[in-house]
Amino acid sequence: KHCYEGIQRRKPDPVRQKHFQTKIVEYMERAEQVKELVTRWKSKGEIRDKMHVVDGATGYSYERVFGRYMTDEVKEILVEEPYVRDHYQFCNLVMFGELAVTSCKNLKFIKLLTVREQKNNDEQGRAFQTLKESLKKQGVEFFVEYSTSMHDRQVILSNGFIVKIGRGLNYFKPIPSKYCLGAFNYHFRECRETNIDVFYLS
Repeated sequence: KHCYEGIQRRKPDPVRQKHFQTKIVEYMERAEQVKELVTRWKSKGEIRDKMHVVDGATGYSYERVFGRYMTDEVKEILVEEPYVRDHYQFCNLVMFGELAVTSCKNLKFIKLLTVREQKNNDEQGRAFQTLKESLKKQGVEFFVEYSTSMHDRQVILSNGFIVKIGRGLNYFKPIPSKYCLGAFNYHFRECRETNIDVFYLS
């Protein structure tokens, strides 16, 4: 069973508020439709691009993996990432959000589908709320949906591209020191072995 996080509401006039809420429902329903299309489409085995990242490889920043697909046509992004509960996982999500906002000039919504942290869900909730408020300042609404049974890791862009990474967003290795290359520019960060498949829904 899924449950949606509460949506922060502004205080516009009733007409604008109703229009805004209607658009949110439309985007949510569209995200579910896209997921169904992805399920059917993947069974055909059609892949637009494919990369194998060997253990210890560098040069696989989010900009390289996602950048070419994050165009101005992207208005919505659905991130399916089961594990967002440790500090480095939150940092990776923030870094992904930074790239999305920078690259997708017409981005309006980011939705995260993840698993609720059972032991420390207050911290998880606070982190998501902080990111929500930060994205809102950039004109982007952020939603979190919790699942108890998800396993897939993929990013679905509303321009038709779906990026599946075996390890999800968390394929980077920790750096040996905070003063070495890769501390901030992940182009220099070593990666764990994983596969990246890119699909396109025409």
